[in-house]
Amino acid sequence: MDIQLDPKSTEHRVAKRIAGLALVMFGLLCLWLIKLATAEKVTHMPFTQVTVHVAQRGTFTDTLVTRAVAIPNESVIIASERGGTVIEVRQSAANDVKKGDVIARLSNDDFVLQVTSRIADVTEQTNNLRNMRRSLEKDDLDTRLARQDSRFHLEKIDKEAARKKTLYERGILEKATYEQLLDELAHWKTRYAILTTYQERQDSMLPSELADIAASVKHLDTLTRLIESGLDKLVITAPIDGILSPLTIKIGQQIKPGEKVANVDNPHSYYFEASFSKYYLDKIRPHDRVTAHYAGMDIPLIIASVSSVVENGKFLAKLTLARPQQLSLKRGQSLDLRVLLGTQSDALLIPTKAVFFETDEAWVYRYDEKHHRAVKTPVVIKRQGETQSEVLNGLSVGQQVVVLTGGNVEKSNIIEFE
Repeated sequence: MDIQLDPKSTEHRVAKRIAGLALVMFGLLCLWLIKLATAEKVTHMPFTQVTVHVAQRGTFTDTLVTRAVAIPNESVIIASERGGTVIEVRQSAANDVKKGDVIARLSNDDFVLQVTSRIADVTEQTNNLRNMRRSLEKDDLDTRLARQDSRFHLEKIDKEAARKKTLYERGILEKATYEQLLDELAHWKTRYAILTTYQERQDSMLPSELADIAASVKHLDTLTRLIESGLDKLVITAPIDGILSPLTIKIGQQIKPGEKVANVDNPHSYYFEASFSKYYLDKIRPHDRVTAHYAGMDIPLIIASVSSVVENGKFLAKLTLARPQQLSLKRGQSLDLRVLLGTQSDALLIPTKAVFFETDEAWVYRYDEKHHRAVKTPVVIKRQGETQSEVLNGLSVGQQVVVLTGGNVEKSNIIEFE
């Protein structure tokens, strides 16, 4: 007898087998993903690419290392007052110059023409005053000569009238002739009196008039020299002894009136400017002492002022020498600056370079000497300086941390050393 199978039952069993197989495969995939997610990420690298440091207790010194720029206390801007075309350049940038040294010469035909015209006008006024003085002196001479002539005729006629009076009284001399002589005597008396009065007035006025003319001539002579000295404005000279800052003018270049040509800096008087991160605004204070390093020597400085203006995340501080000191510096030259921000005794210290951050958390690679590897370990950093960091939690005294000298392996959980 034949047995008939139900097709629907067979299809149901096959479907159940397929579903079970799919579930098994899905479970295996989940297990693989979980294992992959929880697996430790391992990086292999040569041991020569790391340095090992021991966490130990000591005094934490928060020292900020930055750069300070030298700025001269005394600096004079050299500018062209009249402008013109550069016809000669005698100095170059960074030259030592003395006061009065010629830096460059300019040519300006219009200005020279103006100066010449002004000199001609002043010279004409001077000549007019000198002609006026000669005229007054000639008038004084003519008056004196005329008065002397009147006096001569007066005395001559007076003597003649005295002699002829006897003749007139004896009737020898005609009355008309004698009276004519008396009239002539009266004329010369009157003329002499007038000339005497005029000369007396002239004697009282002439000295002051001549003095005024002399003063005016002297003033015009001074003005002439001043106008002539205007031509010196076409010669650019050093106003003080110092170092010439970058000089970029060239022969043939056209310089505008008032245009800056260069600076002369006094090389013996400087202050310094340093920029700091805004995070140190409450730690950098006026009157604090800091140390700069230059030419193999330590230079003590004092923070003179701190700007409260923060630009691009930084603020400026002005520093001065703690004591007078001769330094051969140039504008813009920088010095290494070390600022002591504070100290903390009995702190657990590790190198700052050993610490890195991920998602605002601090991590280090703790060295496992037994297995010759470094394990990524979270730590709590209390404070961090340029070279040292104080660890509050996550490490203990004697444990070792590594500083990577090459390669970025922060995402690895373990570093296996070869």
